[in-house]
Amino acid sequence: MSIEALIQAHTEALLANTEALKLLTLSLAGRTPTAEKPKAVKVKQEEPEPEVKELKELESKKELPILVNHTAVPYETVRALVLKLAPTQRDAIKALNAKHGIANLKVLLDKEDDFSTVNDQAKLEAVYADLQALEG
Repeated sequence: MSIEALIQAHTEALLANTEALKLLTLSLAGRTPTAEKPKAVKVKQEEPEPEVKELKELESKKELPILVNHTAVPYETVRALVLKLAPTQRDAIKALNAKHGIANLKVLLDKEDDFSTVNDQAKLEAVYADLQALEG
């Protein structure tokens, strides 16, 4: 397989997985996507990548590094959880906001009507973690 074909196959697989992740995010936020879910494309590798070789060497020595898979929590997800908890947990939500030093979630946005303009992702994730604790 040529390098160009391999890169093309990887690109297509990444795009398919990105679309699937977007649909998953929407479904977690309480929305039902109307588009058909794309299927992930598996790409056959002829030889392991250098990073994989290094991990296999470390694994054989029992010295695996800690790998963190971190994805940012979208504002819509946090907002949906607040709306879900608001009817029964209004005072607890206000206390959480005070704990984090915010009046409400909208102050974490640069533009109130644009949910993609989060100005403090770490604080948003901390609020989300506390909200999940309230929920569960």
